[in-house]
Amino acid sequence: MGLSRRARDIGVAVAILALTALVVARVSGEGGETIAGTARAADGDTLTLEGHRVRLVGIDTPEMTQVCKRDGADWRCGVAARSRLAELLRAGPVTCRTQGTDRYDRWLARCETAGGDLGERMVREGLAVAYGGYEDEERFARAERKGLWGSEFDMPQDWRRMNGRPQDVHEAEPGVLGGILDALGLT
Repeated sequence: MGLSRRARDIGVAVAILALTALVVARVSGEGGETIAGTARAADGDTLTLEGHRVRLVGIDTPEMTQVCKRDGADWRCGVAARSRLAELLRAGPVTCRTQGTDRYDRWLARCETAGGDLGERMVREGLAVAYGGYEDEERFARAERKGLWGSEFDMPQDWRRMNGRPQDVHEAEPGVLGGILDALGLT
């Protein structure tokens, strides 16, 4: 009796560990899904693809109501970022590789069209700032004074803070299991 109970306990423990590993892999974005199709721009760093809201990882763009100054005149930089993303999306089908979700339940992903990586293009053209990715492209845009870098602007996260807007979250949320693992010091 003692041996079978111990074997059962070990089996249950192994099953729990395997399930935990699968959940952790999903939360951390490993084995993310690939989705493709026609997309439309919601703003400069968020798109809708096959009914899913997708947040481009590694970049941050001005909010739709954010206004920058270029050559002393107001420039609706948030609208400009959205317009450029919309233009890039018209190039054809979009393919996104997901890396998890954010607190708004948007998929976090790197996306591309036949024209290349969308985040890379937005940062290189100066319509997005690097946020955990695309630092080389941002250096190029700064040096060339492209887009935002040729204007006076508040960093998008600073603008949101100053204007009472919630801060965007660019990484996958850990969820309940992640919180437990963090509390146990296992992450």
